[in-house]
Amino acid sequence: MHRIIIIFSIFTLIVSCKTNVDCGIDPLIVKSNDSIISKAESDSIGQKWWNDYLEKIEEPKLKTLENESYRLLIYNSLGESSKTYRIFKNWNSYKLVYKEFGKVNSDEISNELLVNKESELSKKEWDEFQELLQHSGFWSLPVTIDRIGLDGKSWVLQGINPNGNKCTNREYHVVARWQPIDTMKVMQLNRKLIELNGK
Repeated sequence: MHRIIIIFSIFTLIVSCKTNVDCGIDPLIVKSNDSIISKAESDSIGQKWWNDYLEKIEEPKLKTLENESYRLLIYNSLGESSKTYRIFKNWNSYKLVYKEFGKVNSDEISNELLVNKESELSKKEWDEFQELLQHSGFWSLPVTIDRIGLDGKSWVLQGINPNGNKCTNREYHVVARWQPIDTMKVMQLNRKLIELNGK
């Protein structure tokens, strides 16, 4: 009897070791992503600007959150305005936070928080977003691509999963695009967040 239990345990261990998720991820992209994120975090001037901006729009630092969360920030460099969509899971409830930051009218000198609303999401809506995350390969998408400009909008999608992603074992990821093309995989996620706000 003990022999059967030992054999079964060894078999289970071997099978479980071989059932790691094969995500088809290019290890060079993962290494590059880690390098870019690390470099951005060590840039004290850039981090100060980012932290100040988050404070202005009354948003948390995503990496410090304990709940799974995703945030899309659409930043317009011309008007220094932004729209923020953040969804998060809190135990068995799901929420969306939407914010607009900008000038009340063109005569204003400084920007302010114009809209700050929180709404409930259904489990079905959360699950749909999770399915899109998996389908798009969000956790392994390049942080940046060779498409930059001075004017226009930057789209920054961040994700935090305290349990880590099955494919990359990362808890945090960010995908930044300037004037993204609608056919990009990340745009499916961005559009879904915008759609959830407009429901």
